[in-house]
Formats: sequence, structure tokens, C-alpha cells
Amino acid sequence: MVQAVNEAPSPVPPTGMEADAMSQSRRGFEALWAVLINPLPLLVFAVLLLLMLLASAWLPQLPGQLRSEPLAAGRWVTTTAESLGALGSVLRMAGLFDVLHSLLFRLLLTATAFLLLVQSAYDALVALQLRRLPALLDIAVPGGEALPVVLPFVVQRWRAAAPGSPLTVAAQCEAQTQPWATHLERRTLRVQPSPSQAEMLATADTTSVILEERLLAWRGVSEAVLRPLLPVGMLLAVGLVWWYSAVSYQFAPAPLLPGERTSDSVLGVAFEYVLTYPTSGVIGPVLSVTKDARQELLPLTPTQLTLDDVVVTVQPGAPAILVRMLDGAPWLAQPGQATAVAELGLGFPNPGSEQALVIPHVGVGLRIIRQDNGTATAADDAFVVEVFQGSSEEPVQRVTINGSQVERIKTPRGELPLSFIPMPMFQVRAYTAPGLWWLAPAFILVGVGALGFRRRPIFLLAQAGPWPIERTVVIIQTNHAVALEGVRRTLVKPS
Repeated sequence: MVQAVNEAPSPVPPTGMEADAMSQSRRGFEALWAVLINPLPLLVFAVLLLLMLLASAWLPQLPGQLRSEPLAAGRWVTTTAESLGALGSVLRMAGLFDVLHSLLFRLLLTATAFLLLVQSAYDALVALQLRRLPALLDIAVPGGEALPVVLPFVVQRWRAAAPGSPLTVAAQCEAQTQPWATHLERRTLRVQPSPSQAEMLATADTTSVILEERLLAWRGVSEAVLRPLLPVGMLLAVGLVWWYSAVSYQFAPAPLLPGERTSDSVLGVAFEYVLTYPTSGVIGPVLSVTKDARQELLPLTPTQLTLDDVVVTVQPGAPAILVRMLDGAPWLAQPGQATAVAELGLGFPNPGSEQALVIPHVGVGLRIIRQDNGTATAADDAFVVEVFQGSSEEPVQRVTINGSQVERIKTPRGELPLSFIPMPMFQVRAYTAPGLWWLAPAFILVGVGALGFRRRPIFLLAQAGPWPIERTVVIIQTNHAVALEGVRRTLVKPS
């Protein structure tokens, strides 16, 4: 029959309002601590961050050159949101058109970093305290008193008097822990009896020193040492994202028309849609990219190039059409254009888009409309050219452009041959960002730290000392309820 051991009375606790306040404060702190070390809130924040980063890759983002112009930035965001219909207003309120600089993203980033710091410290503290458990076996404490186990999580303690000698009880505890423990350590220490133990043992005519058996069984402690690496790796990745949002810059001009040029002073980069003529009657569209003294020519295909620390991405944009005077005369202009040119590029971002062109020398105007041919690619779309003379509101001629072709335009002075050459616009983007190689250490740390979660670290610390008459006072401290129950069932003998 096992009997509970009487322990020394505790100091009288506070009463009344003071006790209630202390209790509420403690419960509040424990609840907050439980939330901070719980991986679920961290997982939620991490998923939200990932979704926002994916949204930044899917949705158009505010060009960096507009960020210093609030009015222009507001117009850009409004236009982009309206193009997406009712969903656009929701995306705009969430800041998803400028994810890296939105308030919601910054708050999520800060909260995630804070939770990672807390959980890194918590996992490191757990690993450190678990590694210190073997040292407790050699600590001199009065017999019958529990060893000072200090861990940042709940430790269950059971204290009772069991029949048999301390050696027998220690052997029974060891037999119960062997199936799950990977490490076992035993000690036999000479300790001073506690006052209550000495008083009860005095009738047995014992000396003032008693022998106490101690046992420590554990597993998963080596894995616990790896666990802090996972939040540390995630914290490094979050730091990289923060750095990217703080120092990155993106230049995303409007799609370039044939012959058009644009540049950005922040990145020191310039783009020009150049038309080359490799052979007679053949036009080769290329993009000229200039960074400092370096120049590169990129074809009209999806391309990525790094110039110094600037990443340039190029891809074909919406359809455009190049209108040329065959004789090279500078007669072509758009309404309001002061200087006429020999060739003019016109862009058509959407089906149904139209552009106007005038030839003042011969008194005609042209309206060019993009028509959707119903195919998957915009490159197959056709163009309808309507010719107007003088103040007439009805076209005198209508032709369809399906490819590179020459059309004779009716004018009051006779027919005028014009060349129409459909070609895509150039969609370009340039940006600076920290090197992605920084992610490699983060992935390594996360991968190694994930190995630490294969097994839960558990331990059982047992103390067995003499107790009258022919009994043993046993103290079990553990974080494993199943192991504690197994030992308890072994030592408790029903009467």
C-alpha cells in the first residue's frame, strides 16, 4: 500500500484582493506565453505573408518611379484597380498593388519576426535546460526533497512512499523507462536527510547520512538542440524579405513603342526600342539596354539580364503597328504632334483600341482600330485602317492589316503608298534586390531544424530514498504523462 508523504507546509499565501490580482496577472501572463510559443499563430502569419508575396508576383505592382509622386501613384492604383472590376477595390484596400510597402504587409512581417524571436529563444532555452538535466544527479539536496528541475514548460511531479528498498524501487523505475529511453544514468549519493525524514528515521537508529538512488532517463534531447535552428532560419528569411522591401527598387515604364526611349535616373538604366534593318525590306526589332558604359541588345523574346546590380526582364507586350513612308518623307504625325516623322509606332493595349494618324501634306487622316480575331494570342489580331479626307465624317477607304503589307492610301493628290508592319510593344522592367543566395543559409537552417521535430524530447527523473518502515520515498519528475503513469502503476501495490 502506497501512502502519500507529508511535506512541509507552504508559507501562508496572500488572501483577498491581493491574491485575486496576483492570480489574474499570473493567468494572463501564462495565457499570453502559451500563445507566443504556440506554432499555430506563427503558421497563420507565415501563410498570410506567403499569400501576399504570391499576390505581388501575380498582380501588377506600383512602379518605383511613381512612389515619389503621390498623385501619379494614386492615378495608377485607381486605374489598375478599376481594370479588375469589383475585386480591384478589395485588392486596393488590402494594399496588394504595392505589397512590399503596404501597412498590412509590414504589420505581418513585424508580428512574424517577433514570434520567431520568442520561439527561437524558447527552443534554445528548452534545449539548454534539457542538456543540464544530467548535472542534477550530482546536486546535494536533503533526502526526500525534489531536485530543482527548471524548464520553460509544465513538469509533472509525483511523490509517494513505496514498499521496498531504494535499490529495488530505482530498478523498477529503470525497467519501466528502458522501452522508450535512449539514455539512462544512475547515481547513488550520500545526502543529509530532510528534517521530516530525519525525525521519522530517528527511531530506526540510523546515522545522519543516508543513501539516495537517482535515475535520469531521456530521449530526443539531441533533436531538441536542433529545434532552434528552424525559427532562426525562418527569421533569416523574414529578414531578407524586410531587406528586400526596404532597399529594392523597381522601374516599370509603360510598354515601349517602336522607336521609343525611356530611362530611370535612380537605376542609371536606359531602354530604347530600336529598329534594325539586317537586309533590304526586313526589320529587326531589338531592345537597347544601357547601364553606365555597358550596352546590350535584347531580342523581342522573354529575356532576363543582369547589368551590375540591376536585373532587367523583357517580354513582348501588347500589339503595336509601325507606319512608314516608303519614300522616307517626314509626313506622319499624331494629332497635336508638332514635328512630323517618316515612321511612327502606335500601340493598342486592348482589342477595340484605336489610334489616330494625320498626314497634313496630303490632307488625310487615318483611324487604326485593333480587332480581336478570337485566337488565344494577341499577335493574331488584325487592324482596320479607315481613311478620312478633309472634314468628311465618313471614311473614303477601309483596309484590313493582317501582317506586314503596303497599302495605297487615297488622298486628294492621288494614292500614297504606306507600309504597315505589326509588331509587339516591348514590356520592360528593371529592379534591384538582394541576392537570392541569402536564401540558401535560411533553407539549410530550416531543413536541419526540422529534423529536431521528428521526436518530442521527454525525460523522467526519479529519486528513491529510505523511508520507515522498510519503505522508500520516491519522487518522479517528468514531462511525459504516459511514462509517469507506467511508473506509478508499477510502484503502487493495491492492498
